[in-house]
Parts: sequence; C-alpha cells; structure tokens
Amino acid sequence: MSVTIKPHNKSALFACIAIALGLTLSGCSSTPVAAPTPYKSATSKAGYGYSSEKVQENEYKVLFKATDKTPADKVQQYALYRAAEIAQNQGYSHLTIVKTTVDKKPVLAREVMAVNEKPAPFQTDKQCTMSGCDEVAQPMAVPSSNEVVNTHINDVYFTIHVKMAKDPASLGKNAFVVTDILSESIERKK
Repeated sequence: MSVTIKPHNKSALFACIAIALGLTLSGCSSTPVAAPTPYKSATSKAGYGYSSEKVQENEYKVLFKATDKTPADKVQQYALYRAAEIAQNQGYSHLTIVKTTVDKKPVLAREVMAVNEKPAPFQTDKQCTMSGCDEVAQPMAVPSSNEVVNTHINDVYFTIHVKMAKDPASLGKNAFVVTDILSESIERKK
C-alpha cells in the first residue's frame, strides 16, 4: 500500500513540522540555565530578575527571582537597589525595609560542563642556532568540548516590603538613604 501526498497535504505537513520544531526550540529556551542571575528586569511573570508592585501610596513590594547560583548577598543587594530606584523615581529620599521573605523552589536547569579529556601533548620541533639545536614545543589548537547537562537547582524568590518617605524621622532609625544605595556599583545585564 502506498501513500501519496496531495499538494494541500504538503502544506499541512510543513505546518506540522514547523510547529513541532517551534515547540522543541521553545522547550529548550524555557529551561533555566544554572548560572548566576544578573541585575535585570524580569521580562515575564516566570522570568528571572526584579519585579515590583505598589502596595500603598508609599509602600512597595519588590521581588528578585534568581537561581541559587547567585550569591545570597547579591540577591539582597539587587532587591534593595531596585527599591531605591523606585523610591527615587517617586520622589522619596529614604526607605526602610518592613518585611523580607525568601522562598525556594526546585527546578530542572541546563548547565554547561567541561568534559574531562586528557590534554593533548605538545608537538616538538628542533630549532637550531649557531650555538646548537634544541627541542622546542610548538603551539597548537587544543580541542575542547563542553556538554550541556540537566541539573537540579533552586529558584530563589527574595521579596522585600519597603516603606518610603521624604524624611528619615517617619521611618525610624533603620532608614536607608536612597542616594547612598544608588551610589553602590551594580552589575547590570548588557
């Protein structure tokens, strides 16, 4: 029994192939990479980086979602820095942290691993001068290979609730100066 593909079926076949390829590629790209999360805006609800929500007139909730490959002090610094950016944009000069929460959720991620192979031996040649001949190593390209493997990591959800004000007296003794926070160096994703 033979099957013949009619012209209108060919376009359906190509459409199915295109959809399957698209789903395969999007499946790969939605898997997180087991690497530190830089300071950046989360581009989606499930994305990595900062997001914020206004709770009251002078109160915000700031979330920084990162992989557990990001040092904890960096995650805290990123959340506080984002809160200071919001405070400055809203005209506030001081802020205080009202509450912090940390949640962790396990996920499967991709990680690039270097494959352990024996190093390639150096090629040697004789190099002769008027004072004699010596064997010298010649540079050569060393093959390297990496492998992408699945690994288990945790997504870290660090949330701070901050209150903002134009003077520190209304916030208490633990108030931060917004310009001091913003003067700290932050590594941004380019």
